[in-house]
Amino acid sequence: MPLVIENDSLSIGIPEIDRQHKQLIDPLNTLVDALFANRGKEKIKDIVDFLDLYVAQHFGFEETCMQRYNCPVSSNNAAAHTKFIKTLSEVKQELQTTGSSLSLAIKVNEQLLDWFVNHIKKVERELKSYISKS
Repeated sequence: MPLVIENDSLSIGIPEIDRQHKQLIDPLNTLVDALFANRGKEKIKDIVDFLDLYVAQHFGFEETCMQRYNCPVSSNNAAAHTKFIKTLSEVKQELQTTGSSLSLAIKVNEQLLDWFVNHIKKVERELKSYISKS
C-alpha cells in the first residue's frame, strides 16, 4: 500500500520551504502510485527525472538556509540529503535496467517517500527556531 502524504501535515512554518515541499510531495506520491499500478515506464521515468532535478535544487536551498542561520543540524541535514540523492539514483538505475516492479515501488515508498516525511518532521523543523531568533 503506497504511503500517500497530505501536504499540510508537513508544514514547518517557513513559507518558501513549505512551498517547495509541496512541490516535491505530489510527484513522490505520483511516482509511488505509478509504480504500484505498473504504469508506463516513460511516465515513471519522467517523474524520476523531475525529482532528480528538483530535489537537488530544493536540498541546495535548504542547506544554504541552515548554514546562513547557523542551524546545528546543518551537517546532519546535508548528509541525509546526500543519502536521499543516492537512493534516488539507485531507483533511476533499477528503473532503467529492470523497469517498474513491485519491489521498486516498495523501495520508493519506504526509502524515498517515508524518508522524506520523517526527515522533515525530525530534522528540518529545527530550522524554524533558528530563523525566528535572527
